[in-house]
Amino acid sequence: MISVVIPTYNRGYILKTTLQTYFSDLVSEIIVVDDGSTDNTENIVKSFKNVKYVRHKKRLGLPSARNTGIKYVSENSKYIFFGEDDVVLLKNCYKIMLDVLTNNSLDIVVSNVKYLSNDEDWRKYTEYTEVKLIKLLSPKTIQDLYKLKSIHLAKKEVYQDLKFDEKYILSSYREETDFYLRANKKYKVAMVENFLAFNLPRSICSKGGEWSYSPFVYEFSAIYNNLRFFIKNRSIIGLNFNEILIEQIKFIVERLRSLKAKVLK
Repeated sequence: MISVVIPTYNRGYILKTTLQTYFSDLVSEIIVVDDGSTDNTENIVKSFKNVKYVRHKKRLGLPSARNTGIKYVSENSKYIFFGEDDVVLLKNCYKIMLDVLTNNSLDIVVSNVKYLSNDEDWRKYTEYTEVKLIKLLSPKTIQDLYKLKSIHLAKKEVYQDLKFDEKYILSSYREETDFYLRANKKYKVAMVENFLAFNLPRSICSKGGEWSYSPFVYEFSAIYNNLRFFIKNRSIIGLNFNEILIEQIKFIVERLRSLKAKVLK
């Protein structure tokens, strides 16, 4: 019923931990797209039964890895779930998201993600199954779209219509916001504000993925991608050139502060 796609890069050392939380009776297949890793990712993924391993010969970027995963989804699948290599799932994550999607006539449902601190044990979250009151956020502004995380479940036909923009480079900053913005024009999108997925502490997953870039490369590619996002989508967002310029200046200041903090750490 659900095909799971997980892009990865040089995260072999944590995939044994994260992948085990993605198996479920509701999942028909798990597809791991290796974006040109140089570590033991292939061996780790192939140690799991019933996991499809797809590899890029060289690193093409996160949006490209997502699009590759979509190509390998089985014809019989009705839904596609996008996970991440450093994120673990609540035990009943799929059920909750599927129920929310069908009960609210949604096309895409996004999970909120809790970023765990170094002293938090991820196991206590994934083993917890009771979620009493579901709160939904239906994006109406660009600020609402910023809140949407990359972990999501959607009807397969959404991806037959829309693809992730592969021109977001390096850090791929704003690539998921770009996708949700375009999807929100045509499809019904909402986010479960409850935490159904959990990002492993930085102390556990400090290598590979986006952290494989130097702070300078990451922050400056984020600045480029953010500018590209606003220029590309200015008609949808409804900002004029001066407003885009003001937003970009604010963002540059924010990212330079982040760079300074990383360098001084």
